[in-house]
Amino acid sequence: MKMPKIGLLTCNSGSSNSGTLTGIAAMEVLKELSGELVGICSLPALANEIPRQVLTVKDLKHLIIVDGCRNSCAMKVAKKLSLSHDVYLNLENDLKINKLGPFSTLQYSNEDLNKVKEAIKAKISQLLQE
Repeated sequence: MKMPKIGLLTCNSGSSNSGTLTGIAAMEVLKELSGELVGICSLPALANEIPRQVLTVKDLKHLIIVDGCRNSCAMKVAKKLSLSHDVYLNLENDLKINKLGPFSTLQYSNEDLNKVKEAIKAKISQLLQE
C-alpha cells in the first residue's frame, strides 16, 4: 500500500442526500486524480478507533474533512481522535446544499455533485501549491 499525499475523510452517510454527495464526490475525485495523490479514509474504522486506521490517517501529509450537514459527523470523529486537518468543507455551510433529511439518499442533482467535486478538487489544488 502506497500512502497518498492527501486523505479525504467524508461523512459518506448514505442516509441523506448531502451525506451521499460527500461519498460520491470523493470517489469521483479519486477516479480523476491518482490514488498516489488522494486516498479515502474510513470513517467507520476511525469512529471505532481501529488502531491501524487511526495511525494511517495520522501519518498522512494532508487531510481534508468533508461533512454533508451541520451535524459535522466526520469532524466530530476527527476531533475525538485528535486528528489534525488542513481543510474543512461542510456542504450545508460552505456550498449551501440543503440536507433533505433521512431517506433522501438519491435526491441530489448532477449540478450539486459537480459543485462538491469541484470544491474538493479546488481544496486539493490549494494544498498542493503550499
